[in-house]
Amino acid sequence: MAGTAAAAPRFLHIDALRGIAALLVVWLHVTQFFQAQLAPVQPMGGLALARFAQDFDFGRIGVMLFFLISGYVIPDSIRLDRPSPLATFAIRRVLRIFPAYWLSVPLGAGAMWWLWGRPFGWREILVNLTLLQDLVGVPPAIGVYWTLLVELVFYALCIVLALLHSLHDARRIAWLAALLAGVHTLAVFAAWRGVTLSLPLAFLPLYLSFMLCGALFRHLDDGAAIDAGARRLLAALVGYYLVVFPLAASWAIGPRNNYVVCGAIALLVFLLGTRVTRLRAGLFVWLGRISYSLYLFHAPLTMLVLWWLLQQAADSPWRGQHMLVYLAACTLLGVAAAAVVERCVERPGIALGRWLATRWQQRAAARLR
Repeated sequence: MAGTAAAAPRFLHIDALRGIAALLVVWLHVTQFFQAQLAPVQPMGGLALARFAQDFDFGRIGVMLFFLISGYVIPDSIRLDRPSPLATFAIRRVLRIFPAYWLSVPLGAGAMWWLWGRPFGWREILVNLTLLQDLVGVPPAIGVYWTLLVELVFYALCIVLALLHSLHDARRIAWLAALLAGVHTLAVFAAWRGVTLSLPLAFLPLYLSFMLCGALFRHLDDGAAIDAGARRLLAALVGYYLVVFPLAASWAIGPRNNYVVCGAIALLVFLLGTRVTRLRAGLFVWLGRISYSLYLFHAPLTMLVLWWLLQQAADSPWRGQHMLVYLAACTLLGVAAAAVVERCVERPGIALGRWLATRWQQRAAARLR
């Protein structure tokens, strides 16, 4: 999802992890869409690619990896030593998130809804442009939008923590991450025992806890002073998310398509990519830099390809190809589109956000003189 415009050399490995996360999401969605739409009417090989991605829920792994990366990057972008840090943070994030998002909404309405005869009116489009559709019961133009709302909640949490002088306090962050983990665990246990719960509210603590764990790892990498208590809490959280929680969840519901196991895999990939070996391969770094647009646009572009294929004759050579062919083609199409959007929409938005934030800081500094 949304990240920095260009990473400093020390963060190339973070961009590479973004690239891996985006590819996992694309793999799941492309194979899932083709299995659902084309396979029932056209024999095709390679369905194991779809089953494998679904059994391990590659999309969930990618999303949880994105959340860890957001926690690693976002809190440090709030520079409390500069004038008006919260307002400038909000300006930069709005112009980082929304320009490409706004472009994706009408494309999503057309490719995911109108082409298939599904109703999606102008009211739905206007609500989607606010990114608040999930809060008012309006369907999203593209299913992946829910993660962006989680990102906005995390931004708001960071602002609140900054106002409470806790954003860079490792001990308070660790305790909050542990508290949120406990809240989610209790919610899951209650649901397992038959209590009806709001799933978004039950899962939000888990996502925020993962993000805060990412922030704690950034503290460690920056060499910030972290007391023994915070280190022990972080170690306990890692042990819980990697071992204890997955084992309990696997016992309760089985390991396949288990979101807890997905979170453990995402955390393991994050730890390998930040603590063990830092991947800086140029292809993955570049994919990470266009990952936000790839995340937004791969699904509607895949549905456009599917719609076109279904218009072809049943004996057309375009139909009945191996799943790997469709996966490669849709991935390349998504990457090409993402590269264009990143260059023509994301970069200007980021540049405008930086310019407006700088002007705001200058005015705030002038008022303080």
